[in-house]
Amino acid sequence: MLAKVVKYFAGALVLSVAGSLFFNLPDSFSGLAAKRQTQAQAHYMMGLFYENQAKFDQAIVEYRETLTLEKDVSAAHLRLGLAFIRKGDFDKAAAELGEAKRLEPEALEPGLMLALLYTLQNSSDKAAREYEEVLKKASQIEPENTAILKSLAALYYQQKKLENAASTYKLILALDKKDYESFFLLGSLLLEEGKSGEAVEKFKEALKLNPDYADALNSLGYLYVEEGRNLDQAEELIKKALLSAPDNGAFIDSLGWVYYKKNQIDQAIEQLEKASSLLADAVIYDHLGDAYFKKGMSAKAAGSWEKSLGLNPELEKVKEKLNRLKKEIPANK
Repeated sequence: MLAKVVKYFAGALVLSVAGSLFFNLPDSFSGLAAKRQTQAQAHYMMGLFYENQAKFDQAIVEYRETLTLEKDVSAAHLRLGLAFIRKGDFDKAAAELGEAKRLEPEALEPGLMLALLYTLQNSSDKAAREYEEVLKKASQIEPENTAILKSLAALYYQQKKLENAASTYKLILALDKKDYESFFLLGSLLLEEGKSGEAVEKFKEALKLNPDYADALNSLGYLYVEEGRNLDQAEELIKKALLSAPDNGAFIDSLGWVYYKKNQIDQAIEQLEKASSLLADAVIYDHLGDAYFKKGMSAKAAGSWEKSLGLNPELEKVKEKLNRLKKEIPANK
């Protein structure tokens, strides 16, 4: 079984940028008249002090006083937005963060915090749009920062923009030809696009750079199994992956599937039952159903395929197998 391989890196970017927000005095104050500047700075600094003490009501009062003196201090709108997030007032938070973004359209922080807010509200589409905008800006500021590019590629994958994700991984590899993880992730994307030959080459490149990389070992082995070739090599690859992750349900499923393809059905059932005990997954139950059926255990096969469909009702091939079996069972009695 192919594990869920593309990870979401943007969370790390949220933390790094959010950390930089604390106790930064905004440049906006430099344009104020001297007296108002001093007063605005004082209220802003008091807001930061109260915020650091988790006294968000007092912080909100101080930030609003800052904006009474000068409404276009984007950092004060940003801090207000964050304070409202911490109080759980998401509508007010969105308004303040939107204003901060309007006042400083090139800044990363307002969009990043809006993305965080939308994530908290389970508005995944809005969050994804904000993250994408932030990551594009960040990649323009630091075009050779591969960590930012990985975040962008992972986001494209989440959005099912596979071509964009693949082109971003290619850019990463142009910058760093030893990034074995990006070779692997690019291979996984190519496999989803049906380009299995290219995927094999990328998995092999990853393994040249890191021969013990378990995800690439399993993925290459499983791909061979699915294509019905190099089964002995596939078994070796998957067993090597399991050395570093012995309780990985996806890897154990791969091993069980190798045994199934090699007609070693008892061993297949043993491994697939173990995999299903570790990971509730539609593919694993489908494989287990196939193994039970080949062993002549029709009732268990039906039960396993039903579990598969319970997890993913869209698996048409599993539906067909289950329907055929149900028609045959009465005739066998």
